[in-house]
Amino acid sequence: MLNWLNANIGTISVAIVIFSVIAFVSVKLIYDRIKRKTVCGCGCSQCPLSKKCSGKSGEN
Repeated sequence: MLNWLNANIGTISVAIVIFSVIAFVSVKLIYDRIKRKTVCGCGCSQCPLSKKCSGKSGEN
């Protein structure tokens, strides 16, 4: 077991980093969705899709 772990430590480290980034992005997207933050970062008052984007009409 220890030999296998030593032989694959680079692959395991990269996999942990990639999965951590994916988890962080997923949690951030869910949190922003709950808080009704816009994805584009601009105000919704000038956006033609503001009603579909945030569920509010013309507000940020």
